[in-house]
Amino acid sequence: MIQSHRVEIEDKVTLNYLSEGEGEISVLLFNGAGSPLTTWNAVAERLVPRYRVIRFDQRNAGDTAAEGTFTLLDTARDAAALLQSLRISEVIAVGHAWGGRAAQVFARDYPHLVSKLVVCGTGGQLPANDPQQLMKKMAGARKSGDRSAWEDAVAGMFCAPGFPESEPETFRQICDAIWSRTQTANARWDPAVAPSASYWGMARQRTLLIYGTEDRQGTPENARDLASRLEHAKLEFVANAGHFVIGEQPAQVAKLISDFIGSP
Repeated sequence: MIQSHRVEIEDKVTLNYLSEGEGEISVLLFNGAGSPLTTWNAVAERLVPRYRVIRFDQRNAGDTAAEGTFTLLDTARDAAALLQSLRISEVIAVGHAWGGRAAQVFARDYPHLVSKLVVCGTGGQLPANDPQQLMKKMAGARKSGDRSAWEDAVAGMFCAPGFPESEPETFRQICDAIWSRTQTANARWDPAVAPSASYWGMARQRTLLIYGTEDRQGTPENARDLASRLEHAKLEFVANAGHFVIGEQPAQVAKLISDFIGSP
């Protein structure tokens, strides 16, 4: 079992993080909203043989606690402080879902630390295609503790059709990571600070966009919009994947990232 570590950063937030591999190139992974660093397991294990891979529980996720409101600016600053503590001067920044928002802000505010950027399934500019009944079902099932109903809603909202049936163990692991997460009730992300218009398409680094063709959250429309705004962007769609593209098709995601890192 790999042991995670903790580091207290400047504003007294103690980040839980994991650093694996000894490659000359470092890859920094940003998790989705409220998701622990373990959601990257399937991708990380494929990257570690070639790169140094760093991931951390963002505020109010996993084993990193938080109080009060926090913003994408805080997450970017936390990431910079973590790299400083590890004496890492440059990374490939990779973000999934909400983490893709944080990665874009990180690339914008700390361009000297980011050589390339990868955004996976991130929304923000255009609305998600969520059926409202699924949103209500998921929230209600979570509140009542009905995991079976909650999983049905998760599958409908976040996965490609048929994925839970074709990959039941992987689906269970994804659900375990989300279901078991503990969060501080009074800690909240403030979306009013650093809205999407302030970072969307602002990256100056070469950027790879990875989106599932069945993504209801990030949506292919968002992907095309973001690609059109970036000067140096490559857009890759992953078939048979929804919003959990990093869990549904980890081998393909890891290969796309590795190929992108090795490209000129």
